[in-house]
Amino acid sequence: MTLKPVIQPIFVYLLACIAMQPAVGQRPSDGLSRSIKPTTDFDQRFYYLPAETQNVWGYRVGAFINDKYKIGIGGYYMNKSNTVISAIAFSGTGADEFTINKKLYLGTIYYEPYLLRRGLWEASLVFETGYGRAVNYSMDNTLNKMTAESNTLLIPAGAGLSINFKLPALFHLQEFRWVGINIMGGYRTTLYRQDEEYDYNAVYWSLSGAVFLDRMFEDLRNWKKERQTARNKKAIELHY
Repeated sequence: MTLKPVIQPIFVYLLACIAMQPAVGQRPSDGLSRSIKPTTDFDQRFYYLPAETQNVWGYRVGAFINDKYKIGIGGYYMNKSNTVISAIAFSGTGADEFTINKKLYLGTIYYEPYLLRRGLWEASLVFETGYGRAVNYSMDNTLNKMTAESNTLLIPAGAGLSINFKLPALFHLQEFRWVGINIMGGYRTTLYRQDEEYDYNAVYWSLSGAVFLDRMFEDLRNWKKERQTARNKKAIELHY
């Protein structure tokens, strides 16, 4: 088991300090209005470790609070296989070929305060932690048998910078406002891990499509108001 007694409190302290900073470029709150909107994000990440690159697929859902920050949960999955040739590995019978398979299952919670929000782009910080399992096994392809297997606990934490680019209402179609592109970069560390063999601390970046449910609900709400206004106007005209 590996527990980093120095790195862990420093990392958590830095996250807390950054998260406590006031967000800028946002609409001031009058202290009365409250807004809660659903939010969802595709989240495919590429992690760069010293010996390999990991492609992790993920999805997040949560709530957008007062147009200032998001909170929610996420799920991530990785399945990666490497074939290696080793003259001494595992069996010791010669130059055997091995397949090393790594699977990663992560469930996370996240907090995402916004730094800036503009009409066509926005920037935010992403802080997350959670619980995961690392399932790894190696297969001797020469002997066609499994030589090692592990299923271990992993507690990750991460911090990153996220930038959304939002489409305008192209061709007068409001539906284009609901989608865009997300770019994110950051760092993942492990606060606790049982697996001593594989390291999961890495820099990552992400490029994926984005769906802005807050814009969708805003447009739908305005559309309902316009319909109601039109009905009321028609009712008044018919009355007179």
